[in-house]
Amino acid sequence: MKNASSHHPVSTAAPSFLSLLDVHARLNEIFLLHQEALLMQDIHLARERLLQFERELLAHMMFEEERLFPIYERAGRIPGGPLELFAGEHRKMRLFLDRFKQRLDGWIPPPPDLKRQIIALFDEQAMFKHLVEHHDLREQNILYPTLDRVTDERERQQLLHLKGRSRS
Repeated sequence: MKNASSHHPVSTAAPSFLSLLDVHARLNEIFLLHQEALLMQDIHLARERLLQFERELLAHMMFEEERLFPIYERAGRIPGGPLELFAGEHRKMRLFLDRFKQRLDGWIPPPPDLKRQIIALFDEQAMFKHLVEHHDLREQNILYPTLDRVTDERERQQLLHLKGRSRS
């Protein structure tokens, strides 16, 4: 859309916390790269990618917990989206990641039944991915829209700019 007086493009889209879904897509991609390395039985690469995923996920969760959760509380009790649910899911994700790292550490040097152990890890990671998928949907359908509702445009811009600078 162009502003008739200046002929320069003007953005009419208000900032939204839904833009954080881009972070979720990036995290999903990194986790898939980790799993591809597992398929290749490249444990070092799988561990490196898992650590990258963990760093970025933890940074994202910290931003939510420190900056967004206090704002979310302004909305009061939200049916289907109590703050304790989001925080509890974050704790469960951290526990899964700790188990995954321990398992990978135990594979150096690779055990004789590595392929079977990788299959078992994929089974556990399927549960993790299920948790993450449901968590992301709750954020998309409850947390982020509620944050958009209880903040004004200026506050959203400040928080999203801060998130962008942290690159997580």
